[in-house]
Amino acid sequence: MISTMRRPGLVFAAIVVTVAFAALVLFRPIVGPACTTVAGAPTVGVLVANLPNGTAKFFCYRTSAGDRLRFILARDDHGQVHAVFDACSQCYRFHKGYAVADGYLICRLCGNRYKLDHLREGIASCVPVHLDSAIRGGRVEIKVADLTRGRTLF
Repeated sequence: MISTMRRPGLVFAAIVVTVAFAALVLFRPIVGPACTTVAGAPTVGVLVANLPNGTAKFFCYRTSAGDRLRFILARDDHGQVHAVFDACSQCYRFHKGYAVADGYLICRLCGNRYKLDHLREGIASCVPVHLDSAIRGGRVEIKVADLTRGRTLF
C-alpha cells in the first residue's frame, strides 16, 4: 500500500480532480444547458429528424455583432415542433432561461413549468417568448431577422 504521506503530488491531483468535478456539477445550473451552434443566412435550419418526440433542444446563433441568441426547439408528444427563445417574457432580465426535464420547459428563475405542447400558455406573467418558424423539406427554418429581433432578451 502506498502511503499518501510519501506522495503529496498524488493527494494534490486527487484534490484538484475532486474540486473540478464539484465545480462542474454545482455551477452547471448557473451556466445553463449547453446549446448547439447554428449558422445561416437568411435562415437557419435544423433537421426535424434530430428532434425526437417529447424532447427539447437548445440552440445558439451568433450575430455579426457578436451577440449570442439562444432559442429552443421542442417537439411535443404529437410530433408538433415549437420554437421559443430561451427567455421568459417576464424573467428574461435575469438571463436565466429555461431547463428541460420530463417533457417540461422550466423557467430557471421562477420555476414555472410548461408542457412542451403548451408553450404559448403562460402562468401569471411568465410566458416563453414565441419565435416564428416553419417546416420545409424536413427542416425547421427560422429567419435570421426573427432571431435578431429577440436580441434585447439577452
